Amino acid sequence: MLNYIKFAIFQVINFSLIVFHIKELKKEPHNIKVAHRFLYNHAKKSLRLVNINVNVEGMEKIPKEPVLFISNHSSMLDSFILLSTINVPCGYVIADEPVWRNMPVINRLAKILKSVYIDRKNPKKGMEAINEASKNIIDGQNMVVFPEGDLTWVKDPDAKISKFRSGALKIAYKAKCMIVPIVIKNSYGTYEGFNAVGKINSKDVDVEFLDPISIHLEDPKIKTTELGEFLRQKMIDKMH
Repeated sequence: MLNYIKFAIFQVINFSLIVFHIKELKKEPHNIKVAHRFLYNHAKKSLRLVNINVNVEGMEKIPKEPVLFISNHSSMLDSFILLSTINVPCGYVIADEPVWRNMPVINRLAKILKSVYIDRKNPKKGMEAINEASKNIIDGQNMVVFPEGDLTWVKDPDAKISKFRSGALKIAYKAKCMIVPIVIKNSYGTYEGFNAVGKINSKDVDVEFLDPISIHLEDPKIKTTELGEFLRQKMIDKMH
């Protein structure tokens, strides 16, 4: 539990300090870049504190134009892992749960980054969130989504990557942007369980950015389910 205690205390202290800068952050002309830089550095320090070393490959493959990043999701710490590796500002597609929407400071930073809360139980609100995320990309902001929709081992304990909720890929169709798959390897076990309090284990994690995908732009009639399975298999191949 020592790792968890160190990690939790660091979150409280660091996010308490940013409270004093929230008003200035909102006024800052480049507030998205400032918020991103804070979270990028914060995530790196958080993982380093508990001896989780992240090795990154393929960052040079990130296009200059805004994209939809997709990633597998094996650990509660995957958000920190992505925040510490994606070196361009991004908004996140977040499950519309009270614990995330009402978390102090985090919700304000999420808003500055143009993150989007998606209600997966309400199709109409879900589509509104997809439209909002696609508009953010059109306006120049990268977006990130975990298309599995839940932790891999919660959905399918035997899967390397569980089946996608492919509706999230509609974001890329509507924004007419490329999709960049990110494969997080070995993160399973970095955080035991999926509750707010858990055990954090030190280990090495590998992150690989794959080549940008544009087949949905070349053939907009391809179904999201087909695209989702194509992407999932590409990502699974990289986990071998």
